[in-house]
Amino acid sequence: MNKPRLIGGIICLAIAAFLTVLNVVLPADNLMFMIDDTNMPFLPPIVLGILGVVLLVTAVTAAPKEAKPDKLAFTPDPEKTALNKRLETMAWGFFLIMLGGYMFVPHTVVAKGLWPIAVGLIMLGLNLARYLNRIKMSGFTTFLGIVSVIGGLLQLAGMQSLESAVWLIVLGGYLVLKPWFNKRQIFGKAEMG
Repeated sequence: MNKPRLIGGIICLAIAAFLTVLNVVLPADNLMFMIDDTNMPFLPPIVLGILGVVLLVTAVTAAPKEAKPDKLAFTPDPEKTALNKRLETMAWGFFLIMLGGYMFVPHTVVAKGLWPIAVGLIMLGLNLARYLNRIKMSGFTTFLGIVSVIGGLLQLAGMQSLESAVWLIVLGGYLVLKPWFNKRQIFGKAEMG
């Protein structure tokens, strides 16, 4: 039995049940989940319920992993680990400066899509610096950076309704290209070099 999947499934089902109770008890205007201009508060409980059931089923039916013989013990490169830590710290610094600017600058002064573009460029810049220094990139922040930049560009173009479709297209593209990324070992833990 896969304990993380079991726990995740139980948590998803508990949140789905809680949201379902809120949907039944609260008036329709008090619980909001907007897709375009339509309020669909029933959608998150359905998605979380399905995800919870899938996690529970896969937790029970997952075959136990066989013990594999230990490969050569991995020793992280201390120089790359220290460099990655400095790069991450700088990226967090840029992000916090940008977040402070977002809170400080009135929303009428800066176009709506520029803030997500700035966040995406910070994430992509961090991963570019990792790549140039031969440190494994983070697939998660690369994905979020791409989606953030594209989402910001869509906001600048006035097409906010397409953002969820772009999320799905970028995620699908990542899944299609994942074997190629794995073969070249581009993404992974930074300490693994």
